[in-house]
Amino acid sequence: MPSEFRQTSIALRSDHERGRRSLIVLAVMGMLLVLVGTWMAAARVPLYAVSEFARLQARDEVHPVDALVVGRVVAVHLPVGGSVRRGDAVVTLDASDVQLRLDEARVTERGLSAQVTALEHEIAAREDALAITETLGRASLAEARAARSQTEVEAGLASRERERADAARRAGVVAEAEADRANAAELGAEAQVHARDQRLGVLTSETRRDMADRRAQNDSLKRSLAALAAERDSARVAVRRLEVERDRHTLRAPVDGVLGQVRAPQVGSVVAAGQTVAVVTPDTDLQLVADFAPASAVGRIRAGQRAHMRVTGFPWTQHGMLSAAVTAVSSEVEGGRIRVVLRIDDASAPAIPRRHGLIGEVEVELDEVSPAVLIARAAGQLFEHEDRR
Repeated sequence: MPSEFRQTSIALRSDHERGRRSLIVLAVMGMLLVLVGTWMAAARVPLYAVSEFARLQARDEVHPVDALVVGRVVAVHLPVGGSVRRGDAVVTLDASDVQLRLDEARVTERGLSAQVTALEHEIAAREDALAITETLGRASLAEARAARSQTEVEAGLASRERERADAARRAGVVAEAEADRANAAELGAEAQVHARDQRLGVLTSETRRDMADRRAQNDSLKRSLAALAAERDSARVAVRRLEVERDRHTLRAPVDGVLGQVRAPQVGSVVAAGQTVAVVTPDTDLQLVADFAPASAVGRIRAGQRAHMRVTGFPWTQHGMLSAAVTAVSSEVEGGRIRVVLRIDDASAPAIPRRHGLIGEVEVELDEVSPAVLIARAAGQLFEHEDRR
């Protein structure tokens, strides 16, 4: 009996110990469930939208350096990543044929310009001579008119003398011969007046003819000058056109910036018209452009949201990540993607160089939700997927 009682007591104590351990386990599990429930309800987990492609690029568009004409390369100045100033020559094509034609056109233009200058001087001298001739002609005509007036006065005086002589002859005061001399003197004076009139008429005609001839010659020279000036201007246009054609054989940087995507041709090779030999990235601020799937971006990504970029080639565990903020979101889908523009935080990840063309992956922080909400959303998506199946 004592042995059976002891066994019973031991069994009862074992059951009691197992019950107490079970209660402790249940209490611990309950506490864990409470803690997990509290965490799922109170904790906040950030939600991210991950880009499919992201790239650092200049705010201004990049500028290609294109060959404008077909030509053989004679010089190349295309240091990849090198800085260039607007107008710097990067590739020079052979322009010897154009240069020869340009030199010939310049010689022609200089010759025509010299002829125009000489003809202008001749016309100016002839204009001065014409003015002097006109002045001298007026003086000669004035002198002839004065001489005629004097002769006319003398003729009037002779006429009055003849009238007095005729009156004296009729009165018997003077002899007949004296009256005849007075009559002859009058006739001579009238003849002189007539001669002066003829001389005045001839001088007037000669002066007018001389002036007309000189003006006609000047007009002819002016027409020749106009023709020469037109040829000279045409030659100048030809020179300018050939200068432009020659300059087209030199490929220059269109803006200040850095050379990128260089496809440098070899000296002696031939480039085609329109061939791009390099791209110049302007010296402007950089911006981050990322492409997102519409499902992850539409209605979810907004201006002001924080983001960061993992740069390809720069492990984020070693170099860190570039911090950014969303500045604009495209309202249209292009190529099946939504474009998002972000502003880079200059102070972030100083070990990563800021340069055009860096690629990577962007994560935009959309919101913070509790784990319970995440589980509910995942379950909803799962049920929705099952319903569709």
